[in-house]
Amino acid sequence: METDANPTLLADFKTASYEEWKVAAEALLKGAPFEKKMLTPTPEGITLQPIYRREDLSAAPAAQTLPGFDEFTRGSHADGYRVKPWEIAQELPYGEPAEFNQIALRDMFRGQDALNVTFDIATLKGLDPDSAKDGEVCACGLSIASLRDFSRAFQGIMPTAISIYFQAGCAGAPIQALFKAWLAEQKGVDLKDIKGGLGLDPISVLASAGALPTAIEQLYDEMYAVAKSNAEEMPNFSAVGVSGLPYSSAGGSATQELGAVLATGVEYLRALTKRGMDISTAAKQIRFTLTIGGDFFMELAKIRAARQLWARIVKELGGDKEAQIMKLHARTGFNNKTKHDPYANMLRTATEALCGVVGGVDSLTVGAFDEIIRVPDEFSRRIARNTQIILQEECELTAVVDPAGGSWYIENLTNQVAEKAWEIFQKIEAAGGVYEALQGKVIQDMIAEVAKSKVKAVGQRRMSLVGTNQYPNLEEKSLDARIPDYVTLRFKRSMELERQRISCDEDTDKAILKLLGEIQSADAGDKLAKLVAAVEAGASLGEVSRALRANAEEPICIQALPNRRLAEIYEELRAASAAYKLKNGHGPKIFLTNLEKLKRHKLRADFTRSFFETGGFEIVPSAGFTDTDEAVKALEASGAKITVVCGCDPDYAAMGADFMKAIKAKLPDVKVILAGFPGDNEEAFKAAGMDDFIFIKSDNYATNRKYLELLGVL
Repeated sequence: METDANPTLLADFKTASYEEWKVAAEALLKGAPFEKKMLTPTPEGITLQPIYRREDLSAAPAAQTLPGFDEFTRGSHADGYRVKPWEIAQELPYGEPAEFNQIALRDMFRGQDALNVTFDIATLKGLDPDSAKDGEVCACGLSIASLRDFSRAFQGIMPTAISIYFQAGCAGAPIQALFKAWLAEQKGVDLKDIKGGLGLDPISVLASAGALPTAIEQLYDEMYAVAKSNAEEMPNFSAVGVSGLPYSSAGGSATQELGAVLATGVEYLRALTKRGMDISTAAKQIRFTLTIGGDFFMELAKIRAARQLWARIVKELGGDKEAQIMKLHARTGFNNKTKHDPYANMLRTATEALCGVVGGVDSLTVGAFDEIIRVPDEFSRRIARNTQIILQEECELTAVVDPAGGSWYIENLTNQVAEKAWEIFQKIEAAGGVYEALQGKVIQDMIAEVAKSKVKAVGQRRMSLVGTNQYPNLEEKSLDARIPDYVTLRFKRSMELERQRISCDEDTDKAILKLLGEIQSADAGDKLAKLVAAVEAGASLGEVSRALRANAEEPICIQALPNRRLAEIYEELRAASAAYKLKNGHGPKIFLTNLEKLKRHKLRADFTRSFFETGGFEIVPSAGFTDTDEAVKALEASGAKITVVCGCDPDYAAMGADFMKAIKAKLPDVKVILAGFPGDNEEAFKAAGMDDFIFIKSDNYATNRKYLELLGVL
């Protein structure tokens, strides 16, 4: 700020150098190593600095670009969200077509502006309800067995008014046929006005399920047929999806997810161009989905780096400028969500949604806070949807283009994420591409190593999950599971399809059989048209799927990526403790042998309570003791088989050994634990009866599990 009186106001203030700041920081550390205390390693293999400076931009050339230009690091569009905000593309995991339709219409009237359709297990397998198993029908998404089902699910929905995205997996061709047959029923609809995507993504299915319904080359033939048709007739409706969810849900790092996603995109480009499609057309047929995890800045950098690297890949392969723009959807992840203190998931998804928006995604799904526990209801859907609406309409995030742009930290981190993800991409390519890398367990082993380190960090509480390994609330009331009756749903859906079949006359049955035979004998380029004709005549999804793959080769089976959440190890402990309490009338007990007055033992007593409540232990408090006999009597009356001595270091030195000896003399089977690091007194305390000690560096999960096993809870 300059004034006439002092035009160089800032010159009056001395600028501190980095070296001066570091000296001041080291002084505050009081001898602790700067590198150990101030540098932060991440699962991505990136070391975060405590402070970033203008000099750090020298390693991030994208910081000098503008949104909508060059490699699109700073956004795909020059105007950001100012003209067109990101699409609110919530998932509606409801199985029955009529229920799905009712909820979709209701939610679109309340702010949702894109449909993101998940399908049940049976539909994704190409099975009709009567051919599927219990638990596969209406599970995790919409059950579609016929054109009648599709019409019922989308009744009243204007296909040109919103974007429609399907997560079709390997069932892309049959679902595309149903979709096109339904569109044909909508009079006056121009296919060029249809926006969205089919989401045909066999590699994602292979990674998460470990198997495919047929050989990969046949699936690529189907992919090409759909992509070619869409490019000619529905240019704004992409055929192919690439999802990073299997890698994130398995515990992979941000860079591992991005590397695998890029490798999958390249795999699909090769498959399409090998069959005759030019690179620009092929690239425009692919839409990506990235998962947003809990590390805000790392995930933000991942989104920005994804656009940069994909643009670079397509450019090197000869794609035009428009083809270099990554179609990018994002979804809040599952890996960091918790069953305990579930309302904290609202806060997690809110920050993840903010991350996606600041990163510049084209569309976004915010998961319901209770989606890992039960089928979301109207309340949880409303909270998730309104998270996005608030970001659009109250937070003014649509008013600024690339709000993260120019940040020394974010620009530098984006560059580092891009470099690390590119290394992983090259490793996958060196293994023969993503398909071969999954067969050879290259990706599985790589992710398993990082996932193991994350679980270890959670167990040691170096990574926090509020309400689970930090600040647990044993008084919380669990949410009603509200699991649908899948046996009844399968029977109901089977009967609906059976009535539809019975209603067909003989001529219709003959026509359907004729069309199904034509699907089997049709050339690859004609199969999609034959599929559409068959479903229009009344064929079911299962029937056209069997006809499409009548000569299917035996597909390979691989080791699937696990679907795990970080909180699961603690949820197992808490479930065991809850079952113990139900049987015995109380939880597994730990008695606090507190020494002296409250102010002398409170700090370690609170630490102990938090430490063991993560495992579901019932903590029995006590007033501060100065008399060993009183302490032993109180411990004995509590019925606890474990006690933790809590106090301050001077009191430990003065009376800690006496209390331990007294407890062991009267109650030799009780385990005595010290709260705090014993230091030089460790041998003396062991001799007095100390069995164990806990302190800030203790492995919280391992310790809780050890003592639950000791009590027979596990």
